[in-house]
Amino acid sequence: MEFIVLLIVVVAVLVLPLKMAAVMLGARNTGAFYCLFALLLAVIIQRFVGGMIPGVTEEWGMLISIPLAAIAYMLVLGTGFLKAILIAIVQGLIMIGAVLFFGAFLTA
Repeated sequence: MEFIVLLIVVVAVLVLPLKMAAVMLGARNTGAFYCLFALLLAVIIQRFVGGMIPGVTEEWGMLISIPLAAIAYMLVLGTGFLKAILIAIVQGLIMIGAVLFFGAFLTA
């Protein structure tokens, strides 16, 4: 039972920031399953490209991951590439803020 609750929380922490960013920036497909599929596709693309480029540092990996995620968001969420890059950045900011908020809330 705890595993199911943990899985739901992890999916919510990953999908909800993407859904919020997609709605804020006006993507066509903003459903929860579209966002989940976009995240899964982004992970697959990043793993595929990461396997082709060995020895990438952490900084370069972050710079490479934003456009790769944007490609997946562009394909699934029905938006342009530049808007998908903005969605990826806003999603990251929302996720960082939510993690900091909930971390501070749970430790207090």
